[in-house]
Amino acid sequence: MEARILNVLFPTILQGLQLTHQAADQFGARPQQAHLLPMRPRMEHRPVEYQQHQQPFEPGWTFAQLAADRSFMDVAAVLMPVVQAIIPPLVEQLLSFGPAKADTDQNEEDRFLQFVPQLLGTVTPIMMQVLPGLLQSMHGMRAEHPVRVTDRELNQRYFGPIVQATLPAIVSQLPELLAMVHGDQRAPVRYEPMPGRGPIQLMRISRNDLVNAHRLRDGDVLHLTETPAQPGTTEIRITTAPHTMWWKGVQVTDETGRQLCFVETDGDRYAVFESRAVQSGGSIVLWKARMFGEHAPMYVIPIGDLTPDGKCFDLHWAAD
Repeated sequence: MEARILNVLFPTILQGLQLTHQAADQFGARPQQAHLLPMRPRMEHRPVEYQQHQQPFEPGWTFAQLAADRSFMDVAAVLMPVVQAIIPPLVEQLLSFGPAKADTDQNEEDRFLQFVPQLLGTVTPIMMQVLPGLLQSMHGMRAEHPVRVTDRELNQRYFGPIVQATLPAIVSQLPELLAMVHGDQRAPVRYEPMPGRGPIQLMRISRNDLVNAHRLRDGDVLHLTETPAQPGTTEIRITTAPHTMWWKGVQVTDETGRQLCFVETDGDRYAVFESRAVQSGGSIVLWKARMFGEHAPMYVIPIGDLTPDGKCFDLHWAAD
């Protein structure tokens, strides 16, 4: 169970850490931001393209950027044993919290928020205890020069960023963590192939998940509202909550997987297409930025489930 929890938490914490860590400040450079990375998806499936990274010494890279990237990797290396240390007491807390409901509603969201102070009181002291000794052993420091959490550099480079990335990750993954500890009471995940692509598998969601804003398997909350549009057309809009910082996208494909439109938070947020293009099939694919800002498709809903003719679908990404 602990290995499964680690597999769920660690990527999410790393993603949050990229936004919160401040170690690059000492080099005069800001951490990389998601909007500097490639934005639009490619309709042709080339697996290697998802793994492309800028070479360390390409023209235009500065010493400050290299130092900031190295600093982030230093913090990430410290993160793994810290997360491993908090998992056993976290499991005990989850057991005392009780199982989650099959469908997460507003009352359940409030219950999760009430659990946050309890999490804070459990996780933070463990980090305070583990981090100094971990850093001291890593750097081979002598005992007469102990590392303390009150040290400014430790707070700026490690303790603060790790805490800021860890607690939201735990809260966002509470339904998944509770399912692991208490036994999954939710409906099984249905995976669907990516329209027009090969091996990529997406999580199937329903209209009910979107209309009632249930928390989805990857921690997201989306709310769908439907308003009238001109007959013969379908409109797609995307909006996000003010606190959501990561890129989001909505793609519409026809029955062959051909893209009809793509709207995104960093580009066009509104699109119109002819409803007849999806009369015999088609899908809405929800994309999001994942670890290190990589844009990836996550969820799919058959557009036929939404009766799209003469409709405007407003998809509001309320939480991620």
